[in-house]
Amino acid sequence: LLDFSLLSPNNEKLTISNGPKNHSVTEEEQEEQGEGSEDEWEQVGPRNKTSVTRQADFVQTPITGIFGGHIRSVVYQQSSKESATLQPFFTLQLDIQSDKIRTVQDALESLVARESVQGYTTKTKQEVEISRRVTLEKLPPVLVLHLKRFVYEKTGGCQKLIKNIEYPVDLEISKELLSPGVKNKNFKCHRTYRLFAVVYHHGNSATGGHYTTDVFQIGLNGWLRIDDQTVKVISQYQVVKPTAERTAYLLYYRRVDLL
Repeated sequence: LLDFSLLSPNNEKLTISNGPKNHSVTEEEQEEQGEGSEDEWEQVGPRNKTSVTRQADFVQTPITGIFGGHIRSVVYQQSSKESATLQPFFTLQLDIQSDKIRTVQDALESLVARESVQGYTTKTKQEVEISRRVTLEKLPPVLVLHLKRFVYEKTGGCQKLIKNIEYPVDLEISKELLSPGVKNKNFKCHRTYRLFAVVYHHGNSATGGHYTTDVFQIGLNGWLRIDDQTVKVISQYQVVKPTAERTAYLLYYRRVDLL
């Protein structure tokens, strides 16, 4: 399923190493950089608002070039600068617990909804009101959506959510889901994706079950359903048709301008 032509030409010159970086680093540089790969800077946003931005990144490889994206997590606190963190992701984890969430679009909108954080206190033990919002900073060539069907209960057990979530073959990431600084830098073709694989989980238990997948086969120009050694041709309608025994778990979308 991996197509390395999805990588941009700039990435062809990328040096990939599983070991230490080629250039030597002095002890002083190590102390300045710290143990992690996080950078921090002050950023001026819309209406001249400033925020302290931190970024954690992963080592660049062909896999990160295909599946790797970034989300922006911003914490808002009264009378303080916004604190933003850019975090890498391979899959977007979508919470589908709410009864209001019936579609992938609902889950994406819920992902970027601003939420209050309760019980936050300062160093002086004063409780302050803060909120948090997540937006999409960078979209990958292949977008993997993870529908979170396994949730922990207060009793300590794990429960599977058996509910139908509608998902389209063609998915457009609306500008409302993007970070303010990148909204006008993404053309529509860079925000439009087409479904090419679905992974299903069969069974009512979170501790067991069976996995199958539907995959779009380019040579066939159609869909295949793969269940262990059984492979059969199916229609697109069968891929998106909801059934009680087939609950979509992972959705794989590919950017249309790369098709």
